[in-house]
Amino acid sequence: MNRRHFLSLASAAPLLSLPWASGLYASTGAARRPPSLLVLVYLRGGNDAYNTFVPLNDARYRKLRPNIAIAREQVIPFSATHGFNEALKPLLPLWENREMLLLQGIGQQEVTNQHFRDVETQFTAASPDQYYADGWLTRALGANVGNDRLGKSQLDAIAFGDLDIREADPMGPFRGNKARVINMQHPSEWLSGQKVTGTQYLATAPARTFAETFSQPHRVTLKTSFPTNEFGDALRATAELAAAGLAPPVVHITLTASDDDQHHAFDTHWDQHKYHGPTLTRLAEGLAAFRNAMREIGLWDTTLVATYDEFGRCPKENDKQGTHHGWGSTHFVLGGKVKGGLLGEPIPVVDVFAIDGPPPVIDYRELYTSIIEQWWGGKARGVFDRSFKPLDILRS
Repeated sequence: MNRRHFLSLASAAPLLSLPWASGLYASTGAARRPPSLLVLVYLRGGNDAYNTFVPLNDARYRKLRPNIAIAREQVIPFSATHGFNEALKPLLPLWENREMLLLQGIGQQEVTNQHFRDVETQFTAASPDQYYADGWLTRALGANVGNDRLGKSQLDAIAFGDLDIREADPMGPFRGNKARVINMQHPSEWLSGQKVTGTQYLATAPARTFAETFSQPHRVTLKTSFPTNEFGDALRATAELAAAGLAPPVVHITLTASDDDQHHAFDTHWDQHKYHGPTLTRLAEGLAAFRNAMREIGLWDTTLVATYDEFGRCPKENDKQGTHHGWGSTHFVLGGKVKGGLLGEPIPVVDVFAIDGPPPVIDYRELYTSIIEQWWGGKARGVFDRSFKPLDILRS
């Protein structure tokens, strides 16, 4: 398969004049750098890295996955050892233009392989024996108040999709009821009426009053088309908010199954061939459209997109032609300023019991430290229980 063939997917739309200094942001009366937008995409349930970033010539991979290994002809190779699942082909223009970085073998130091605890650890960036009341973004945003790259927004974050891993623990990485966050369950409702009160939503206490009046008065018309699904709607809403000067410093999007059953998306305990590929296609098509839209409005260089999950999948398929929970994973970082390529090491294919797998080589808090210190130019000290060295993810 010729990767160059897919470069035609890249958009070359003209840039628009943006009112970014209005809306949520206080204007100084002078031209300033647009705020640095962070878009976090949560792959709920734990993505299978082996069938995303596929080993090409590993006999053990095909032996341990006799029914669900990706066929060679369904892999887009770009090295001697690995290639993309063909479901990710909409992202190839970003890969070719060095706007996408793959973090190989990223994850938590330890996992319980239980969703609730491992998601909680991921959301709070805690060590295995720690319990934080606040999410890592709550602490990070609080530690960087006044940072010019975050802008002077009346909101800290908008989240689309489910963030409640349990009733007593809402708002995911924004937990703690200190950050100003609005969580809209269905982005399609926002797109229909462009006001929070027309959606099914939750708001933290500091954002509750603002949520009652927050709206987007004027529709932004983009030339870029988006997929017509909840993930595409969330990314379209983000691009339109950014174009209108209404996007807060962070937008969080949960990607799960269209029927809200996470087992039909990334948590693939059975019939993985039926669900995983189409979910990767939704991910890739949505992110490709978002990149084109942000280029169209001239804000791709001030946008950083990062995916994450609670854990990866086991190298070995189970007796239901699926995979149980694993450990290390592979994730994407995208943006106009991203130093594209590979970082870390491919997750080895090892023969283990039908749950678990190789430990990560990149601690996910290294990525979070990179976001705080490199992307925001802020301080990560005190956000985590110890210091982590930032990853080399951005071009100078």
